[in-house]
Amino acid sequence: MKRESKSPLTRQALQALREAVGGVVEEHRREHRPLAVWQDGKAALVLPEAPSIVRESAAHYGKKRPKAEF
Repeated sequence: MKRESKSPLTRQALQALREAVGGVVEEHRREHRPLAVWQDGKAALVLPEAPSIVRESAAHYGKKRPKAEF
């Protein structure tokens, strides 16, 4: 089975998206504003402190992942 590798542009786009999401989550936590999320097939407003809604922490999104060695 051939493993697909992501192009450098794709990796950069995904990293930018992770950082943007992390920033939004942190901003909402600081300001105690609810987040709009997709939950059970519907849009919902939830407090950003709700651990079951935001699965990964904002720190997870902002982290740079180590490059894979192939």
